Amino acid sequence: MQENRRARLTQVIQEELSSIISRELKDPRVGPLTITAVELTPDAGLANIFISLLGGLIAERSEDPKSEIAMKSALEGLNSASGFLRRQLGPRLTVRHVPTLVFKADKGLSNAVRVYELLKKVNEPKPTDNSEDPT
Repeated sequence: MQENRRARLTQVIQEELSSIISRELKDPRVGPLTITAVELTPDAGLANIFISLLGGLIAERSEDPKSEIAMKSALEGLNSASGFLRRQLGPRLTVRHVPTLVFKADKGLSNAVRVYELLKKVNEPKPTDNSEDPT
């Protein structure tokens, strides 16, 4: 598949899946989320969809175990509904074969926040020992 066609297809998949998940998916495990990226294999047979839960950044910064449980639950719900999502996506795409959908957690934003916090810690001025030196 040509690179520009694959790029258009990933954009359409991202937009249409966002719409389908928010409006038509009734799984209670799947809360509000954002599709951050879609990666297609060169033959467009497999699509890796990266998601981020809304409100997850605050929970990830505090390392709340509830956010990990919510993400795991959402991924289970999305992966179990992948057949339904493919059927809904089929008429909206202009390809013969709808790619297999695999949902994964997007750790990019949480990793960026973690690196920022670490850099902030490194750049903090260290307290110096101002005790009088007997010379």
